[in-house]
Amino acid sequence: MDERFPGTRALERKGDVVHIEMFGGEGECGCPVVRDGHHAPNPRWCQCGNYWYKTMFEAVVGHPVEVELLDSCICTGSKTCVRLAHLKTPSCRARPPETE
Repeated sequence: MDERFPGTRALERKGDVVHIEMFGGEGECGCPVVRDGHHAPNPRWCQCGNYWYKTMFEAVVGHPVEVELLDSCICTGSKTCVRLAHLKTPSCRARPPETE
């Protein structure tokens, strides 16, 4: 995985929120689509990264999670990409009606 997605990831969980920080290099985008030259830097790739993390965390916790982008080299000029993954179980779940 490190060859395909180089860089350093720092993850820290505080309650139901995971703080994700990706260091792709000094202000360099860590997205392989951009880094490998397939597409020019564009904020939509940052949104794609949100979906990637969302998919990974949902596979682990077994329910929907929310991921938000706080900083990125493309969107905000940050030296790192920073995201929050909100792991809290959805509070409202539809239940089938009880049968008697």
